[in-house]
Amino acid sequence: MQSALLPKRQGFPQKNFDTSTQKPSARSFITPFKISWSTSAILLCSLVLLLSLSAVSAQARQSRIALLGGTVISATGAPPQENTTILMADGVIQYVGRDLDGKDLDSYEVIDISGKWVTPGLIDTNVHLILNIVPEFYIKYEDRLEEIAIQSAQIGLKYGLTTLADTWGPLEPLLLARDRINSGEFMASDVLIAGNIIGTGGPFSPYFMGGWGLRGKSLRYGDWVTPVIQDRINQLWEAGMGPELMALTPKEAADAMRAYIARGVDFVKLGISAHGIAPVEPLMFSDEVLDAMVSEIRKAGLPFQTHTLTIASLRQAIRLQPDLLQHPNVMSPSWLNVSEPQKAAIIELISLIKDMNLLSGLMAVPERSQIEKYQQWTSGLTDDPALNEIMLYRQQGYAGTTYEQLSEGIRVWLDAAIPFTIATDQGPEAADLGPTVWGRLGRAHFDRMIGLQDAGASPMDILIAATRNGAAAYHLEDRKGTIEVGKMADLLIVDANPLDDIGNLRKISSVFKHGVNVDRKRLPTVKVLDYDPEIPWPY
Repeated sequence: MQSALLPKRQGFPQKNFDTSTQKPSARSFITPFKISWSTSAILLCSLVLLLSLSAVSAQARQSRIALLGGTVISATGAPPQENTTILMADGVIQYVGRDLDGKDLDSYEVIDISGKWVTPGLIDTNVHLILNIVPEFYIKYEDRLEEIAIQSAQIGLKYGLTTLADTWGPLEPLLLARDRINSGEFMASDVLIAGNIIGTGGPFSPYFMGGWGLRGKSLRYGDWVTPVIQDRINQLWEAGMGPELMALTPKEAADAMRAYIARGVDFVKLGISAHGIAPVEPLMFSDEVLDAMVSEIRKAGLPFQTHTLTIASLRQAIRLQPDLLQHPNVMSPSWLNVSEPQKAAIIELISLIKDMNLLSGLMAVPERSQIEKYQQWTSGLTDDPALNEIMLYRQQGYAGTTYEQLSEGIRVWLDAAIPFTIATDQGPEAADLGPTVWGRLGRAHFDRMIGLQDAGASPMDILIAATRNGAAAYHLEDRKGTIEVGKMADLLIVDANPLDDIGNLRKISSVFKHGVNVDRKRLPTVKVLDYDPEIPWPY
């Protein structure tokens, strides 16, 4: 469907010929050479065929690429393979290996990547293509949400993310953006859309920004926005699957879920606990209602995941055996205020998750350098008063603590060898609305991976989390997530070994999406919001 938010592509104008006023044709003036129509037709057909074959040959060569000499980290668990060749055709990996005997590369575009490292394209299992924690965002950009989603997907691709799963956002603009990307209209990351977190409210509801005053320092929420606008924005996000579901019977909830799935979502995110309800997020649904909704999801063959923020909600989520537990590391990252019985309960649930081999989208992962930045922050480090206010306000939460104390909660999960994904919660920012110091899309996935490395995860485990495990969480393991024959040719090529330091994934040489060498310098081609992912945090 063509959206009204972006200008429609213009086709070639059609000429209207009036035969009553036609001038003599050029052919009527050619008298020295008499060529029959049949001869002309043969020559014309020959020329067309020659041009067509040339075009086909050029297209075939462009769609067939040979990468020579790189070190391949396949994310299958196999050790890195040096001096390897990867052959790609029609967006699919044809060959991975060192033996080229009998392989004709004449029809391939050959690219020498000696001295570089190749990984699968990265997958973030928890992003928000359309999100900002400043209330003015929803007023200023309400009619440009589809464009913002496309821009976000393009920025993700530019920085190595070939697949992005949007776990909370306005359903219809996101579906429109996804379909336009899938049609080939835009070069961008593949995006998967869930729409609402089932049962929660929109941005201005009590589940998110509602109830927060204008003068918040760490997060500048605002209940000053007129209720008419608040309701309109909330409805975009809730899409009929908001808090009213909590009053439904199991059958009614199943009917609502079936109708929601029919709208075209790629996966479902169930709200097990609420979000943002103080002082502790309550449980959302009974087991019976959850079972009814999960039954419909499974009938449709869709992946589903759970949203949990408390021990009780995590226990309820595990019972459902979802494809992905989003932020299951409750009471994390710091365990400074967690009681011994709470720790014991979490450790018990971690053991259960390990036995059931459930994937976990670990969040709230502290990064050592960011904690040091908070602790050492002074007003002289920026001339932006808003950024200074945010940093000094948050600094209070880090006073008198160490990195080791703050990372204790996440280390318990890593020490248990829980299979995890990269789940950043990252989203776009808007320079015109001031700083947020949240998860800036394009850099937050690197920050998160460095934080996991700081906490003790190995670079290989982190890379597998960001590729193979991410694909498995969305039933894409047969198509994405590893460098193997038959998989989609989504690749990240970097200039330094990420197994020495996962931060080396930032040193991008090139990105391939579906076998196409992405022109990173051109991205994003859709520009609505102004922000730079390459500026170091927190700026």
